Amino acid sequence: MNRFNHLPLRLRLTLLMALILTIASIVLMMASIYAARQIYNQDFPAFKVEASEYIPEIPLAPRPPRAIVVERNNDFTAVGIISAIMVIVIGTGLTYLITGRALKPVTDLSKEIKEIGENNLFRQVSVPPSNDEVSKLSRSFNRMIHKLEKAFVAHKNFSSNAAHELKTPLAAMIANIEVLQLDDRPTLDQYKETLEDTLHNAQRLSSLVIDLLKLNAEQNVVVCEKIEAKIMFDNIIDELLEPIQSRNIHIENRTDNVQLCGDKHLLHRAFSNIIHNAVKYNKPSGVIIIAAAETADNTRVTIFDTGIGIPEDQIDKIFDPFYCVDKSRSREFGGSGLGLAIVKMVIEKHDG
Repeated sequence: MNRFNHLPLRLRLTLLMALILTIASIVLMMASIYAARQIYNQDFPAFKVEASEYIPEIPLAPRPPRAIVVERNNDFTAVGIISAIMVIVIGTGLTYLITGRALKPVTDLSKEIKEIGENNLFRQVSVPPSNDEVSKLSRSFNRMIHKLEKAFVAHKNFSSNAAHELKTPLAAMIANIEVLQLDDRPTLDQYKETLEDTLHNAQRLSSLVIDLLKLNAEQNVVVCEKIEAKIMFDNIIDELLEPIQSRNIHIENRTDNVQLCGDKHLLHRAFSNIIHNAVKYNKPSGVIIIAAAETADNTRVTIFDTGIGIPEDQIDKIFDPFYCVDKSRSREFGGSGLGLAIVKMVIEKHDG
């Protein structure tokens, strides 16, 4: 059976059809021979014919009727066997030709896929004009290639952006140290300034590495803690109290009597990132409103702010790692473009 499964599909179909034809021909031939023998071996009644005065009785020589029956049976059997063999041979040949023609689109598709290599990894295959299974398979293959292309591009951009984000603070630290070394007699203030800049860049680098680790962590939410939404958001507001007060932002927490279910630390991190963005990119003396409502199926959390907004053509990109609408503005506020990517990861792990 294993050897049969390793044969080409065309040959397997042909052999199966030949087997079916053989069985059908043998059954049909045996049934025909049996019926013929029953007919030839039947004893017919003798008809009594009264002699006429005009027709004289002529004595007939006796003939062996069984010899005629046997001879006819042998002739019918031979013809049946020859006919069955011809049906099997002709049917098998036609099956081989027809299956070859029917499987030609599959063969062509296989050849096209074999021609795809490293240099043309994202090449689309041609789709037959018919709407059969081969056409559907070609469309599915093209969709898979398109998804792979997007994944490869996203991975390439992620690696490039990660390298750039990691290189920037390192380059700043090295530059500060080299400038300090150029001075033969650096002052204490220069040392302090260099150390402060180095510490700031090191903290930025550490925060970036931690975010990358969290973004790529394969952490599945297996616990479902009951979390008081108001307490969690009050804690987040307390953590961000300094930037909230410095920008004179009015914030309201309207999540009374609402409970969330999930990992407490992950949800805290996700909502903290969102509210941090709402504070960071808000207008001076702006407003932030946090609201939540429970339904029969889920809990809906809404965070509204009077911030600078995001262009509509870039909204679908904000969850991409390292993506920033305004690079210079993100550098000004110390953003790396990983906050919303982490939010998306956490919410998806909670089936949100």
